[in-house]
Amino acid sequence: MNFSDEYEKTALHLTAIRLLTDKTNKSKKRYKLRHVNFDELKKISSSAALVLTAELSKWNDSIRNNLTPYTDNWDKDILHQLHDLGFFHLFKKTKLPINNTETTKNINLVKYIKGSCGDSKKTATLKSELQRLVGDKISKWAFLHSGLTEAITNVSHHAYPQNRNFVEKEKNWYLTGSYNKEANELKISFYDQGIGIPKSLPESEVWEKILSMTAIVGIGKGMLDETLLSAAMEMDRTSTGENDRGKGLQDLLEFIRQRKEGYLTVISRHGLYRLLIREGKEIVKKHSFRTPLKGTLIIWNVSLTDSG
Repeated sequence: MNFSDEYEKTALHLTAIRLLTDKTNKSKKRYKLRHVNFDELKKISSSAALVLTAELSKWNDSIRNNLTPYTDNWDKDILHQLHDLGFFHLFKKTKLPINNTETTKNINLVKYIKGSCGDSKKTATLKSELQRLVGDKISKWAFLHSGLTEAITNVSHHAYPQNRNFVEKEKNWYLTGSYNKEANELKISFYDQGIGIPKSLPESEVWEKILSMTAIVGIGKGMLDETLLSAAMEMDRTSTGENDRGKGLQDLLEFIRQRKEGYLTVISRHGLYRLLIREGKEIVKKHSFRTPLKGTLIIWNVSLTDSG
């Protein structure tokens, strides 16, 4: 399964979960659903696992922590991976059929961190956990705090606007990291459950500039999100219009450029934007999904191997 197929499939699953948990759904049958079953799940990336965890956390909150996963026939590697992510901490009544000392092969995961809008202090928890996995050298990486703090700040400003009737307990973000020992790669994933970047842009101060950059008349819905997301990523500043904002993701990109290997991916609604760097060469990839990924997912991956 390639990258695009994986997130297309993930989006389909999340859409189904949102239909079950959406408060605009008047059917009371949704409150009778108490179990999840992933017997057929054989492979999932850490970023897709974070999104899945976030959506089930939202579902679990809506039914007063009564959600229970059936795990008897789950793939053992999936159990280990989700266990290391902290997925099963969501569920109060679950007894895992694995030893807590077992772990995912070759990949060390940071248990997911759940925060609320405006709460950027929890990035320190991720930083200390990554230090434990990778080593003390991460303490010198100022880009880490800058990039993550910027992402969380943007959630507060744009993902959950006041005119969209979000309640405070819904305004959350989720964060995790992983270290692939075999490939010597560090990966950080950030996800919010807000309106998405394409939806927030028309109300931004840079909307007119984006319109001047793009020809969006006649573009289909999926392509429209891809175009808007690409324009937003390629601009020098964010929708606040402040010169010192929007540099967090640029800090992450700059570190990848220095290492000459890695990528930054942003997925929001129907659109995907990825800047891939291989041996110092930059390649931009854009993609449109048939099914929207609700909210915004940011994935940052960098090689820690000495590029010479």
